[in-house]
Amino acid sequence: MTPYYQDEAVTLYWDDCREILPYLKSVDHVVTDPPYSEWVHAKVRRGGSTHAPDRTDGGILRPVVSTSSVLGFDAMTPELREWVSVEIGRIAQRWVLVFCDVESRSDWEYTLVNAGHIEYVRCGAWVKLGATPQFTGDRPASGFEAIVIAHPKGRKRWNGGGAHAVWSYPVVNGSGRCHTTQKPEELMLELVKLFTDEGDLILDPFAGSGTTLVAAKRLGRRAIGIEQEEKYCEVAARRLSQGALDLFSNQALQKPSHQLTIEIEP
Repeated sequence: MTPYYQDEAVTLYWDDCREILPYLKSVDHVVTDPPYSEWVHAKVRRGGSTHAPDRTDGGILRPVVSTSSVLGFDAMTPELREWVSVEIGRIAQRWVLVFCDVESRSDWEYTLVNAGHIEYVRCGAWVKLGATPQFTGDRPASGFEAIVIAHPKGRKRWNGGGAHAVWSYPVVNGSGRCHTTQKPEELMLELVKLFTDEGDLILDPFAGSGTTLVAAKRLGRRAIGIEQEEKYCEVAARRLSQGALDLFSNQALQKPSHQLTIEIEP
């Protein structure tokens, strides 16, 4: 549980989230971009074309693919999605935002709700300005990603009033792109502003290059990130070390490490 990077606002762990999440007792929000589903990996493997699913699994059509890495990371398996959903349901006190491909939106809704503590609120959308077209030309390209928006049962509050859950931002390209599925910093800044408040603690168990953590730090929130690829931890640490002034302590974390005191969940 030694952090890969730590300052007064952010703690980043280099590990599999399954090794860290059981030690976290409570966070205010979860904002995360997990690996794509098997659908997306199958499309990449087959050259970008969508083919008919190869089998039926519990009444849901799914492609048969290996979970070996084809996009620089492994596909999200049903088992991992269910496990993560249970942990999110255990520790999230307020908003849960999960980016996903539209094909797996209902899977995330089902596993989060099935965890018992969380209820589904809305499906948001990131409209990907400048997204890659469908090069085969024989069908429309996908121009957005779904955002599953959930919350513990009970009273809800956000900072967006009656605004629509649709956000349009350009994809990250060129020299600024350091991860295959990197989200625009401007998008993450807006989501953090809308769904969280100053001083809140945000968890990203699939931190990637750290954009959620950077947005949280810039806006005076606190954050915990977990990333299993060291190369992305290094990118995130570099970005965070160049970020805004450190404003908050890590009082809500729960397991001992360097400057951190963490209460272990019994």
